[in-house]
Amino acid sequence: MNKEIKVLHIIASLGQGGAERQLVELVKHNKNHAICQLIPGGVYEKELKKKKIIIFDLKLKKSIFDCFGLYRLYKIIKYYKPDIINTWMYHSCLLEVILRKITFSNIPLIWGLRCSNMETSYYSKILKLVINGCKYFSETPNIIINNSVVGMNFHNSIGFKNNNIVIFNGIDTKKFSLNNQFRNQFRNQFNIAKDAKVLLCVGRVDPMKDHDTLLEAFKKIKKKFSSSVLILAGLGTENINKTNGLISLGDCQYIDHVYSACDIIISSSAFGEGFSNALAEGMSSSLIPIATDVGDAKHIVGNTGKIINPKNVIELYNAIKDLLELDEQNFFANKILAKNRINKNFNQLKMLNSYDEIYNKLLEE
Repeated sequence: MNKEIKVLHIIASLGQGGAERQLVELVKHNKNHAICQLIPGGVYEKELKKKKIIIFDLKLKKSIFDCFGLYRLYKIIKYYKPDIINTWMYHSCLLEVILRKITFSNIPLIWGLRCSNMETSYYSKILKLVINGCKYFSETPNIIINNSVVGMNFHNSIGFKNNNIVIFNGIDTKKFSLNNQFRNQFRNQFNIAKDAKVLLCVGRVDPMKDHDTLLEAFKKIKKKFSSSVLILAGLGTENINKTNGLISLGDCQYIDHVYSACDIIISSSAFGEGFSNALAEGMSSSLIPIATDVGDAKHIVGNTGKIINPKNVIELYNAIKDLLELDEQNFFANKILAKNRINKNFNQLKMLNSYDEIYNKLLEE
């Protein structure tokens, strides 16, 4: 990364999530970048502050349309004097562009859009308003970076007008790698047998993630494979009703330890997923993938696992069953295939170099 370019990243929060994880990796490799979060207190704050990354807090409480929040953002930008502003996801994009229109700012602007086919009917009317606002102002940023091809095509189809490109998420394949010490420690802590097959789903409780379908499929799996275990990690999962064989961790800071303890990574998303970080991190950690055909899952998984239709309990059950019925040799071979696919196609260096190229190009122009 070009250490001389000052970039201010604006994001809703530093809570556990794919976009947040990518931003963390980006700034860790460039200490000249800073972050402005709309809501403080996210799980990644402590990690970034240890690395002396500058973090500004807008402390928004009720709405992005907060005049005091806009003024605080104006003061932060004026103080930090960034060469480039990079906003992440809809709320941050709209907040910054409203301020830009008021103050006539001409600082180069990048929008980062991370989702694909959002179904706004599951959420408050505010989200639909925010997305429409972003669409209206979509000619304002210098460039829009999507993290999936499906996401780029979706935004083009609903009327986003700009130079839309794709930079795939980049996985830290050293951090997200099978660690037998972590595996044994975690399994001992939760009394999981060494030979048990462990399924993992990483994602906050949200209609997008569709935990209901996963839980129904797992109940059927448990009847046939009694030693199998399902682990859920992500904000709100600790409140999911406990069932036989289910371990719910809630918001989990040391997710790399959890990946090592598991065998199969499941992305059960019903819609909206762009590039699933959890899916790719799990594969990098030698987990065999099962994913719904949402976003770029098919491109991430390739021939290393299973792709199924969303919201289909029977398909998910059969996909899990097929993997659990593999002999040990083929099961292990699929783990290696998954890891190698991420190492080759979605490594961190590719992502970092792509952002570096965009930043340099913007300033040259």
